[in-house]
Formats: sequence, C-alpha cells, structure tokens
Amino acid sequence: MEKQPPRISVIIVNYNGLSYLDTCLSSVLRQDYPDYEVIFVDNASTDGSLEYIRAKYPGLIFIANSVNTGYSGGVNAGLAIARGEYVVPLNMDTEVAENWLSELVKFMDAHPLAGAACPKVLILGQPGVINCTGLNLHVSGLGFCRQLHHHDQPGGEPQPVNGISGCSYMIKADLLRRMGGAPEYCFMYNDDVVISWLLALMGYKLYYLPSSVIYHRYRLSMTPEKFYHLEKNRIYLMLSIFHWHTALLLSPLLLAIEAAIFVYSVIKGWPYPRSKMGAYLAAFRERKYIGRLRRFYATLRRVSDWELLRVMSWNLEWEQLFGIVRYRFREGPRV
Repeated sequence: MEKQPPRISVIIVNYNGLSYLDTCLSSVLRQDYPDYEVIFVDNASTDGSLEYIRAKYPGLIFIANSVNTGYSGGVNAGLAIARGEYVVPLNMDTEVAENWLSELVKFMDAHPLAGAACPKVLILGQPGVINCTGLNLHVSGLGFCRQLHHHDQPGGEPQPVNGISGCSYMIKADLLRRMGGAPEYCFMYNDDVVISWLLALMGYKLYYLPSSVIYHRYRLSMTPEKFYHLEKNRIYLMLSIFHWHTALLLSPLLLAIEAAIFVYSVIKGWPYPRSKMGAYLAAFRERKYIGRLRRFYATLRRVSDWELLRVMSWNLEWEQLFGIVRYRFREGPRV
C-alpha cells in the first residue's frame, strides 16, 4: 500500500546559515506532531552548510539551487515538491517549541476559513521579549511587528491579525499555489506583507496563535540594501493591488508617506536616498511586469478595495519606521 503523504511540509531556506542550522533543525525534528516532512532548500551557499546538513540530517528532503534565488524563490522551490496539505516556511535562524506545529495544525483544522496562522515569536537570547505576534499592516504597504519588544504574557486566545510574520507561518498549500507562490519580486523582505495582502484580497482571515511559540535571532536594524528591498517591494505591491480610482483617492496619504520615508532616508545619509531612488527606478523598469501582476491579482480578488482597506491599519508605528529600539515591559493589560 502506498504511504499517505504528510499533512505538513516545513520549508527551510538556507543561505550560508551554518552557524544557525543545528539549533533550528534539531528543534524542528523534536516536534510532538509526527506527520510532517522537512524540505531544506539551499540557495547556493558557500559556507559548506549544505554538505554539513546532508551528512548530519539525511532524512530531510534536499533542494540545491545553483544560484541564490532569494527567500521567496527558495520557498517556491520547496512548494513545488511539497506534499503537505499545509506549508510552513521557517527562517533558518530560529528555534521552535515542541508543540509549534501541533498547535498550528490544530487551529487551522478547526478554522477552515482561516487562510494562514502564525505563532508567537520571541527574541532568542532575550527571555520574555517579543519579536512579533503577527504583523500590523498599514494602508501604504508598510508592515510592522505587532508588540515588538513588549514583555511576553504566557497564555491567551488566538487573535485575528491583518498580517502574518514571514519568520514562521502555516498556510494552506493550495492557497499559496493559487496566488502564484511566494512573491518572487521579493528577493528579500516583505514577502510576508505581500502574502498577507493577497490573502485579504482573496477574502481569507489571518490569525496569531499564542500557544505556538518560536524563538528568533532578531535585532531591529536597517541597512541601505535592506531599505532598497523594503521600498521596492512595497512600491510594487501598491502599484499592483488597488484599482486606479482607489489609488487616486489615497494619493495624498501615500504621497505624504513617501515624503516622510524620503526625509528619513536623507537623515540616514547618502546611501539611503540612493536606495530609495533605486526602488523607484526598479519599478519604472519593471512596469510591464507590475502590469502583469495587476492583471493576475485581479483574478484573485474576492473583496473590494474598501473592504481591503478596512482590514488594514491607518496608524503608523513611527518608532519601528525610524528604527528606534525601545523595550516595553507591561505587567498586564491597561484598563
């Protein structure tokens, strides 16, 4: 009798992550949920990590890309061979709790209208400090970590959110395939923001699940390269998601956000305005591709622009936007 395929496909994309992988993989392989496969996608690493993992963890499924296809490209390589009903991308610089998968799959099975769910993400090495509890997505396409640097409060009920964190999330495999996989124009960063917007466009709900926990090596920071990718990917999303009349009505707000971000780039120093202008130039050069995205996204649409905007946040989180690190230790909810 042919063996049934696993219900979950965990996809780990690696690029020169040798120092992280033992911690990540050993925790993944200790799950209390038995029915899963682990797909290890290597993006042409040069640090020997692929050879090391092949020898130490031979039971994984391996994909060795000949070039670095970026994070989304790596997820899509794994998706192409994934056999699970659910797909779970996972950052390589993480450690997961033993019930990480079981809690996610239990929730997703009980909520068939949920498009995706994400765990609580704590900062590895900083006990009790939150990295994110999902994302807060702004109408301008910006994405912010929910409860960043708040003190963790154990327990709690699942919560609806408007964004899932790309650090780890569970999504129905058929939904990810219907949207064309992870957005490959997001070589780095914002793939989670785009996937969250597309799930909302398709009429699905997103959730944060506090009973599923992972730990992430995280530090709030910005570099010119990161700034370029964040802005390019955000601009592509904004140009491809809305009807033109909606974009026109939103244009005063969007232009104000663009101005604020440009001022931020000037304050940061010359490489940042150059990165910002490079993002605009990339969008101009790829305008035909963005047009194809618009037409494809229109086929996914099940809600109006205004229904989509009602899901998103209208409040900017200025501290994250400008990279200000501040810890907020709260003993409990304020009344």
